[in-house]
Amino acid sequence: MKKHLKRIITAMIALVLVVTSVESVKAVPSSIQLGSATKIHAYIAGVSFNIKRTTDGRYVYCLSRHKGLAQNITANLVNNSKFVDGGVAYILKNGYPNKSIVGDKEKDYYITQTAVWWYLDKAKGASNLGSDFKQSGSDKYGLRKYVKNLMNEGYSHRNDGNVSSVDAKLSLTTNGDNMSLNDSYYVSNDITISSSLSDNKTVTLTGAPADTKIVKSDGTEMTYTGAFTMGNGSFKIKVPASSIENSVSEIKVSVTGVSSIYTSVNEYQPTNTKMQNVALYSTENKTGTKEVVLHILSSAVSIKKVDANTKQPLEGAKLVLKDANGKVITEWTSTVNAHIIKNLPNGTYTVQEVAAPEGYILSDQVKTFTIDGINNSFTIVMENTAKKAVVNIVKVDQETNQPLAGAVLVVRDAQGAEIARFTSTTEAYVLTDLANGTYTVEEVSAPTGYMKSNEKITFTIDDAHLSHQVIFVNAKEVIVPDTATIPSGIIILLGMIITLSGIYYITGNAKKVK
Repeated sequence: MKKHLKRIITAMIALVLVVTSVESVKAVPSSIQLGSATKIHAYIAGVSFNIKRTTDGRYVYCLSRHKGLAQNITANLVNNSKFVDGGVAYILKNGYPNKSIVGDKEKDYYITQTAVWWYLDKAKGASNLGSDFKQSGSDKYGLRKYVKNLMNEGYSHRNDGNVSSVDAKLSLTTNGDNMSLNDSYYVSNDITISSSLSDNKTVTLTGAPADTKIVKSDGTEMTYTGAFTMGNGSFKIKVPASSIENSVSEIKVSVTGVSSIYTSVNEYQPTNTKMQNVALYSTENKTGTKEVVLHILSSAVSIKKVDANTKQPLEGAKLVLKDANGKVITEWTSTVNAHIIKNLPNGTYTVQEVAAPEGYILSDQVKTFTIDGINNSFTIVMENTAKKAVVNIVKVDQETNQPLAGAVLVVRDAQGAEIARFTSTTEAYVLTDLANGTYTVEEVSAPTGYMKSNEKITFTIDDAHLSHQVIFVNAKEVIVPDTATIPSGIIILLGMIITLSGIYYITGNAKKVK
């Protein structure tokens, strides 16, 4: 029993160790395939070697110049490498292909490889390069100083950690998320992308209306038709004011970038141990996404013109909107519907009447309102007082309240004299210039299909009540069944019931008299 228990515990410990080991190197391949090597020019002191890559194109660097060339072979990960430390990691992070040193790929690889060997000579006591390379040998292209500088920088970082935390840095910023109106466009502040990711980031807009423009920092402008790419930098968004329907709209700006982020430098040993061990710069693809939401605070001003007495809409008033400098922004003539003015820039405005509707006194009201980042929606009501009696008479359906045409109506004064007789239409009948006094309106004949109204509506004209709205209602006719269509048997039966009821009633009364 004890033996079985011991075996189970041992197996569990082994499983935990395996899982832990896999987890710790999950971002690093356990083996790589080395491809064919390419001879490189001897740039310094006749020292020549080969450019080495994996079969999938990644550059590797030799850790021992005196071993055989490592190519076309499998190489396995070396745990706890005694050669790869913070110094080697620094040289590969700051050498080719991660950074350009002199702008020539072959020379940059040469500088990086020889800096690794020189560093191992200095830090680990190796003997990869002689004094002729390091001091006095030929250097036609002046590369020695770059090799030595990169080696010394690596040496100063020899105690740094080899493994780097993977961090995809990406920021998307703007100085204020409200878009302001400029001419006929709402324009955002600069939207700035800053990232450690690859140069090309994908930018998408959600909620952008048609004909939205993208303006880059160099002044180039394009119409947004879908996701686009750009590097680090800034841009603006322009939205046509004519495309904005709501008083508040939002546009979401999203930027996504993908990049290979450094994780570590690792040593790999070929399966043929006589070949050179190599160092591989390992990366991991990381994706970063950031968003900002822009707000379009479009203005919407509703202006109504009404009768001061009835509060009903007035047609025919001419009004004007001016800015704070007295400049005319727009003019219009009132209708029964409110006049809507959208997308006014921030500022103070006035509305006033320049011509009154017929039969009304010109209003001296001047309405003032201010559009700003907080207040951008207003409803303005302006009144007119009638300068003479104005009576609107409307005939409507009792159920639908819709205007009825075809009713003949008559208006009489207090003495019964007929003032007006007219046939209703779907528009109001207007009476003007009535003298002070009391008047009645009544129906002479109803529209076809409606019952005649017996109602008399009275109104009084005086200096305080110059305008009235008279609404006459008609109900539809009730159709009575034609008795000719009722069977004769039913009619005879009804007659008998009525006759018997009469006899019973007479007999009962006779008994009471006795």
